[in-house]
Amino acid sequence: MERRDPPARHPLRRLAGKLRRPGPKAPPIAVEAVTGDHPPAIFLIGCQRSGTSLLRRIVDSHPTIACPPETAFILPLVQVLHDQRSRRGFEAMGYTDASVGEALASFIGSFYERYAAAQGKARWADKTPHYVDCLDDLWTLFGPTARFVVIVRHGLDVAYSLADPRRHYPAIDASVDAAGGDVPSGAGRFWSMQNRKILDFTAAHPEACVRITYEDLTRDPAGTLEPVFSFLGVAWDPAVLDYASVEHHAGVEDPEVTKMKRIVENSGKSSAWPADVLAKVREACEPELTELGYR
Repeated sequence: MERRDPPARHPLRRLAGKLRRPGPKAPPIAVEAVTGDHPPAIFLIGCQRSGTSLLRRIVDSHPTIACPPETAFILPLVQVLHDQRSRRGFEAMGYTDASVGEALASFIGSFYERYAAAQGKARWADKTPHYVDCLDDLWTLFGPTARFVVIVRHGLDVAYSLADPRRHYPAIDASVDAAGGDVPSGAGRFWSMQNRKILDFTAAHPEACVRITYEDLTRDPAGTLEPVFSFLGVAWDPAVLDYASVEHHAGVEDPEVTKMKRIVENSGKSSAWPADVLAKVREACEPELTELGYR
């Protein structure tokens, strides 16, 4: 049988084949890590209605630390760390996941550093309860030098505050829906969910976290706070207890905190609920309620 040579490829098809060939990869681009002269980040962490606004004002009263009202911008920014299209785009430019994180940390930190410098302070802190939802991302960006001050409050009292019919907290809506529209139980579920995230994070990074309770803070302010500032690496200054005498910038925070001129005990309000409601909320708060020592 006569052997036939394969048909010659059309010139346009040969050109298309060349165009389909991928070009060379972009060379790696290094990004300076957030080290050296950058001050260690401080994050005040807690479920909403756990005393974070009070803690923010106390910390902001320290002569070396500036803590603004809630910032909220980190949560949407860190989504770039998880979006696959964004990650492929960065990779095509020569940026690894690590270098993207370092650049993002530098970008975020620059806002806080300039804010602190404008107040004549060397350190910065952030208090945004919604950042409970991105604790691992904060660690990716700022750990292991970052310091996390965790404040916990009795789940029943937090749920009672979140379920206040005079106010609406959108953060608990999904939990209320999961509880069949029962607002107190949904608020308890939300407290449980947020504190589960906090417990898991602190267990993973115990060396970077210190935990206090709202009850201890209001019962023994100095005894509770002095070890916290020592943990942060700054000198204890009893003037922080007189936080109301310091001017704090306005922004998103609990409006009730502006009415509090001194640290006072404010626990046990959930006892106003009927016994059956208390029982349902307590069940919704478990097992975290028991794990945190609120029996």
